[in-house]
Amino acid sequence: MLKMRKRKEKAGGHYTVKSRTATIIIYTILTIGAVIVLLPLLWLFVTSLKSQSDLATNTWGLPKEWVFSNYIKAWTGSQIPKYMINSIRATVLSIIITVVLVTPVSYVLARFKFRGKGMLYFFFIAGMMIPIHSTVIPIYTMVGKLDAYNNLEVLSMIYGAFRIPISIFILEGFMSSIPKEMEECALIDGCKITGIFFKIILPLSKDGIITIAILTVLSSWNELLVSMLLISDPSKKTLPIGLMGFITEYNSEYTQLAAGIMIAMIPTIIFYAAAQEKIEKGMIAGAIKG
Repeated sequence: MLKMRKRKEKAGGHYTVKSRTATIIIYTILTIGAVIVLLPLLWLFVTSLKSQSDLATNTWGLPKEWVFSNYIKAWTGSQIPKYMINSIRATVLSIIITVVLVTPVSYVLARFKFRGKGMLYFFFIAGMMIPIHSTVIPIYTMVGKLDAYNNLEVLSMIYGAFRIPISIFILEGFMSSIPKEMEECALIDGCKITGIFFKIILPLSKDGIITIAILTVLSSWNELLVSMLLISDPSKKTLPIGLMGFITEYNSEYTQLAAGIMIAMIPTIIFYAAAQEKIEKGMIAGAIKG
């Protein structure tokens, strides 16, 4: 008995040492990853508080003089408020388009059985392998044929269309995890399919819908290449395009550009920090299929 107890204690101690070592390694890796992510942001913030001459002679060091007026100049000396409104408009429309199109398709794929269902599902999911920037030439040509340049609604449709595959992947998995017994009870009580969808499925899929909406916000708000190709009217420019105005052929205000980027980042950082729990909850729930 004593020998067995000693072996167990030894084995338990060995296991504890192993678990502590694994924990230390994991936290070390996470710390290194956090530093890699935060360093560029820290450098950008420090750059936004330098003068042009200080940036040229002291690129990586702390500012010799903290120039907080860069933020005032970036906000008042450009059209950042207008660009921000345009970005909000395009982002909100892309969210509406994505949610309206994805929710009924996800419900059909999650609940109904029909011939070709698997092929249809993989047809949608295959879109995840096509990045939006690989299609800029056909998008540019198509929008030109439709004479739809400088149109925020068209830009929103493109953003929404490219969010459909990943959104269906998330929401279909989320809806599949909802117990079917609830729908069966509703059918017995005389509720129709549309009633089940709007009164049961959508309310229970709230976290999944919020997740795809948040991911749509993060992708649409920061997109540059497609919007730069399709929008040239100064009154229709989104925030990423507007920030490019700090760099011209004759003048480059890098410190004000850094301040403008920091201003543009603040809404997304706040938004993501506030909605982080919803994203995690929606992604985890969507990964569990019933």
